[in-house]
This record gives sequence, structure tokens and C-alpha cells, in this order.
Amino acid sequence: MEWFSGRNAVVTGAAQGIGRGITELLVSQGASVIAVDRDDQALQQAFAGDGVIPWTADLRRDGAALAREILNSQGEVDLLVNNVGVDRPSRFLELEQEEFDAVFQTNLRGPWFLTRELARAMVERAGGGSIVFVSSLHDTFPRGHPHYSASKAAVTMLVRELAEELGPYGIRVNSVSPGVIVSAHVPADKSDDAQIRSRRLIPLGRKGEPIDIARIVSVLLSEQWSSYVTGANIRVDGGLGAHSWSFDEP
Repeated sequence: MEWFSGRNAVVTGAAQGIGRGITELLVSQGASVIAVDRDDQALQQAFAGDGVIPWTADLRRDGAALAREILNSQGEVDLLVNNVGVDRPSRFLELEQEEFDAVFQTNLRGPWFLTRELARAMVERAGGGSIVFVSSLHDTFPRGHPHYSASKAAVTMLVRELAEELGPYGIRVNSVSPGVIVSAHVPADKSDDAQIRSRRLIPLGRKGEPIDIARIVSVLLSEQWSSYVTGANIRVDGGLGAHSWSFDEP
């Protein structure tokens, strides 16, 4: 099933976790993917086969310049997944300005200007396009890391604004909001206590996997399945957002 045959995609934060899952699924569906990450070693280890162009870059520096480099080197881009995101484990009263800046530059500013340049190229080409941002359940629910939650809330509102502005050009913009997803920083539930906690907090009884997010991203990118969907934010959380959970003790 090659939904994206002949189409070029950019995926940020692609070396591991959700970004890697999205990249691998898009390639399996026929896309040529420019996989962007600042960790060159992880990129090279993750992607060695056809269909992936590893691209080492740090979005905190200049998202617009990165977009221009990609366009000049690879030509047109049809699909964009803004997956990259970081957090810092600080509460409001302890957070330093440097930590605040790192989170907002990575989660909002970098993707903002990367998207602007790629969207301009889509508009000039007049061929439409599809953009998906990876937000978070914490665009709505507190986590105790207000800088992270505020950045994700901004991303979700940005999606609505872009859907309105870019819709007349045939460019759809949507987002997904993951719950707890297994990654390098979130271990799978191996102990009995961890499994019991997940079953208690998550209605579907388990932490999510990157493929759970990748499948919904793929559907939102697809003109075949989502051609009349824009400005949407889809929770992919196993039902976790049905109740407050962030401050539950393990």
C-alpha cells in the first residue's frame, strides 16, 4: 500500500522514538523521507537503506535556513512532519531562562520557520501539500513543566491558524497529541508494578508505541483518507486524557 509513492517528506526528530517510527512507516508507504535530527550518529545507525536521506541539523539554530537548504538540495517537499521536541524537568519557580529558550526554540520557533519556508514553496508550486505537527497531551493538561506545556499549547493553536491560512492553497495542517509513548526516555512496562500502574491510569491498559502515532500521522498526511481534514488535533493516548494523571504517584 504505497500512499505516498513519488512524494518527498521531511520528518524532524527522526533518529529515534516517534520520529523514527513515522519515518519508517512513510518509507514503507512509498515516500522518500528527509530524516532530520541533530544526532548524526543516531541518524546513521537508524537509517542505512533506500528511501531515507539522513540530514543532520539542529532546528534551534535556523529553521528557515534548514528549509532552504533542503529545497535547494532535494527539490520540492510535499509532506512535512514537525515531530522534534524537547523538555526540561523544571517547575515554574526553578526554571532558568536558558532552559525556557531551549524548549521554545526547539518546540516552536524552529518548526515555525521551517514550516513557513516549506509552505511558501508549496504555495508557489500550487500543488497542495500536507503538514502534521506532533503536539502533546500536555497542550491541554498540566504536567508540572509549564514551559513544555505552554510550547505545545502554542503548537496546537498554530495548527489551527495555519489550517485557516493555508487551506485555500490546498495545504492541509493537522496535529496529533500523544500520551505516554515508549521511547529512549520512557521505558516499556517490564515490572509488575509498572504494568499495574499503566492499567490503572490508561483505559487501554498500556503505554503507546511509536507505531501507534505513526499510523495516525500517515492517515492525516494521506489525501486518500484525509483530504477533507484540516485544523484537527487527534489525541493518540490510549484514553489517558479522559482524566487527570500527571501528578499520580508511581
